[in-house]
Amino acid sequence: MFGFFLSMLVLLSIETFLSFTSELEDLNTGSYTFTILLKYILLTIPKSMHDLFPYALLIGAMLSLGAMAADMEFVAIQSAGISTAKTIQIILIQTLIISTTFYILTDFFASNLNKKAIQMKNVAIDQKAVHKANGVWFKDKNRFINIDEVFSNSKLKNISIYIYDYNLQLQSFQHIDEALLENNEWALLSIKETLFHKNPIEKRYFHEKIDPDFIDAKLLDIAVHKPNDLSFFDVLENINYLNKNNLDDSIQKRVFWEKLFKPFSTAIMLFLAMPFLFGKYRSNTQGKRIVVGLFIGIIFFVISTMIPNLGGVIGFSPFFNALIPNLLFIFIGLKLYREQLESGLQ
Repeated sequence: MFGFFLSMLVLLSIETFLSFTSELEDLNTGSYTFTILLKYILLTIPKSMHDLFPYALLIGAMLSLGAMAADMEFVAIQSAGISTAKTIQIILIQTLIISTTFYILTDFFASNLNKKAIQMKNVAIDQKAVHKANGVWFKDKNRFINIDEVFSNSKLKNISIYIYDYNLQLQSFQHIDEALLENNEWALLSIKETLFHKNPIEKRYFHEKIDPDFIDAKLLDIAVHKPNDLSFFDVLENINYLNKNNLDDSIQKRVFWEKLFKPFSTAIMLFLAMPFLFGKYRSNTQGKRIVVGLFIGIIFFVISTMIPNLGGVIGFSPFFNALIPNLLFIFIGLKLYREQLESGLQ
């Protein structure tokens, strides 16, 4: 744990410094003052900790357990009757418990604080939260809603609503210049409505309308953020929404399984480092062990990112897309264990 906290402190300091220097470019843009900048940095720290956790744990293990291996403490443990396999099993069980506890505690509030930080910055500099050529689309029963400009989950601009009947005949079209959420009610401004089911076609104009059921702000909050930045329960809510409206939920399901496998993935990442802690490389200096730890972490990250995306293109189910990288690294870890660890100790 000492090695983990030390590694997390160093990695988080680097990440925070880089974020701070990057945010200086937007300083004094609109109402984005230095105070808001500091609040933004502080609110994003939990999300950074959540993302850096597996790498901090890996490097911390390379430091702490590596020092024990270099001092022959594990050899002494083995001579006391505890096998190397049993020692590794204990370490991995502890890793799984620590990882599961950490991800459960941080998943919800880290995601919410990060979204709050992004929303606060977007409002301050009047920047769109979504940068898509065709805006954001929603399907709610027989309504198709397109929002061209999303500044936050309470400020929207250039909204188009298409309402169809059950025979897929267009009944009406609405264009809303701006929508603001206040006191759990949507204020819709400058509305132009065309009714196609009327004969002749009828047009209506409204300066303002209050519509509490215009769109679920929680759903909007989920849709405008990247799936990987959402909490576990937000991902579940998004999957239910997509299923309810017969929309593609493969990306959300992939993120769901990745989050579920995260504690196991962290333990597997550490398992890959075991041969370098117990095998013939156990006498390496701390500097070499840090490099090895970073190298393992980078490889794990790259391959774990590539395989699910490739599986999605091929057509594998989201469950197998998340499972295959873990199985691959378990196989590699076992191979390293047999070839290096046992020969190194014997």
